[in-house]
Amino acid sequence: MEQILHDIQAALGVPAYFINQCNFLPGYIKEALISSINFIPWLYILYYGIELLERFFLTHIQLFIKLIKRLGPIFGTVISVVPECGYQVMASTFYSRRMFSRGTLLAFFISCSDDALPLLFMDFSKAFVIIPIVVIKIIVGIIVAYAVDIMFFFKRRITEDINAINVDLNDPACCHHRLCTMEVVPYWWMHPLTHTFNMFMFTFLSLAFLNCVILGFGGVENLASYIMIDSPIQVIVVAALGIIPNCVTSVFIALAYVKGIISFPSLIAGLTTVTGLGLAALLKRSKDNVDNVLIMIILLITGILTGLFVYYNMQLVEMIQEFFK
Repeated sequence: MEQILHDIQAALGVPAYFINQCNFLPGYIKEALISSINFIPWLYILYYGIELLERFFLTHIQLFIKLIKRLGPIFGTVISVVPECGYQVMASTFYSRRMFSRGTLLAFFISCSDDALPLLFMDFSKAFVIIPIVVIKIIVGIIVAYAVDIMFFFKRRITEDINAINVDLNDPACCHHRLCTMEVVPYWWMHPLTHTFNMFMFTFLSLAFLNCVILGFGGVENLASYIMIDSPIQVIVVAALGIIPNCVTSVFIALAYVKGIISFPSLIAGLTTVTGLGLAALLKRSKDNVDNVLIMIILLITGILTGLFVYYNMQLVEMIQEFFK
């Protein structure tokens, strides 16, 4: 085992060796390139596994719908923990046809972290927060979902057939692939490859930007102090940032935490409002603007309150960490 780890470490050192020879590149660009390139193999393995799971449910749409009908928010929160926005896009599609409740859709959205969780492994000293993040988001997702369904009850209308749903799933989703192309075998490895490349670019550009800003402020501590890392105001701002419907949002928030620019409560707040392309799909497919705005408001309030709760009760996070050690 030690030999395997040694070989992996040696292999990971190859990109760093060649990049460090490029004297024309600024130091912050080199660091961003090395970190991003070394992460590529792990991202591809992760996204390939996620692709197989996602395509299983896409080829068994009836099972997916049945699980939602039987388990509702519980199924939504658990499946949305998977670091991919495909489930949120599917959930938005089904909700736009009133196939399940508003609370269940919020369960999908709240427990979603999009692509943020894998990036926390870029700094192993901070990767341990993944378990508290997942636990907190599942608990909050279930509570908010059932509370919303009790407060804003409407009758579910399971009237659409699967063929109609498949028309919606033909729209471009993550990485511009189409959710209904599950029978096309090359996509089983091509989409994870495309997703990995896109994540590499998002990660590299975000890291390069953050490194440049950190350099401009004279260090991480100065930048963190400037954007009020120890203030609840940062929690509110990051929660508002997270609601922007784009895959880059979760990447930026995760890397900002890895770099020590934002606090853990701010990270929780931002990842609570992050939905990947889920919210964008909802705004595109649902014509009920009042309902769409209501969902966004509930999502934003939930993110802010969750972040502030963690901010004032950090001992609970420590208890969760100790429990899983």
